[in-house]
Amino acid sequence: MILSLVVACAVDNADTGVSFDYPLDDVLRFNHLQAVGTHNSYHMRTPGLEVDAWDYEHAPLDEQLGSQGVRQFELDIWYDGNGGFDVFHVPAVDATSTCATLRDCLDTMRQWSDDNPAHHPLYTLLEVKDEFDAADPGDLLDALETEVDASWPEDRRVSPSDVQGDHATLAEAVAEGWPTLGALRGQALFVLHAGDDYRQLYTDGDTTTEGRVLFPDAYGDTSLPIAATSSMNDPWDTEGIASALAAGHLVRTRADSDGDQARANDMSDRDQAFAVGAHFVSSDFPVPHEDTGYVVAVPGGTPSGCNPVTAPSECSPEAIENPEFIGE
Repeated sequence: MILSLVVACAVDNADTGVSFDYPLDDVLRFNHLQAVGTHNSYHMRTPGLEVDAWDYEHAPLDEQLGSQGVRQFELDIWYDGNGGFDVFHVPAVDATSTCATLRDCLDTMRQWSDDNPAHHPLYTLLEVKDEFDAADPGDLLDALETEVDASWPEDRRVSPSDVQGDHATLAEAVAEGWPTLGALRGQALFVLHAGDDYRQLYTDGDTTTEGRVLFPDAYGDTSLPIAATSSMNDPWDTEGIASALAAGHLVRTRADSDGDQARANDMSDRDQAFAVGAHFVSSDFPVPHEDTGYVVAVPGGTPSGCNPVTAPSECSPEAIENPEFIGE
């Protein structure tokens, strides 16, 4: 049970030669941070394709983690029918990716994590693009768990059962507070970002996450006993986001979409996303837009920071993640 772990603040990792010391690691919790994420994190421009909404390109995932400070990702996955998953946006039309398969993507992230064990927990949405009846959904979900576990085994992954512990439901557990950062450093959390049909099958009718690898996306529904993570794309849904935060959910929202804000250099959605207290603020522009300079970064982050709604007063960005302990 992660919640009951005794945390050592100072770590000397013999495998990487990285030493780090986080004095507040037994105080600060996962839901006390705020970090930048990327939308369609694998996406590259398709030569010759002129669609404004798709006119953005991300660096490889390890470069995003290193030099760009991204800590939340979104991967569009397409089941290949043989136990694997391809990663791309739209078949044939917009299908260029920095990592062609889910295993490639996960292994890239895992290698960076191995080299940088002082990072705070990563958060990745796995968006199932297949229609519910396009393949056997049970086989698809089983294959998805197998793929994640192959790259990020249990000791490196935040799992629903670990977080739930002795509580009756996952929702009850996170309402009392997430595990500490010290208990979760060097780990990653994965979200089943899919429709109700997939979620209900995965959770036995929204009743349990016992033994599961992924956290089901509740999309702001605080009534679900299996709810702990919520994607809420509209940062101006202040009431909904406040409700999800009060319930202990980790909330992901978006600072921009379709490149509209970047082309206009309109920072109102971005600033609202941070102010409302979303834990992960997703963007197509973790580096400045080439024409306008529009960019999304946590105010005062190093690269992540303290959540303005949920973090205690003693929190500091360096206590969330200190750049002295992270390489590129």
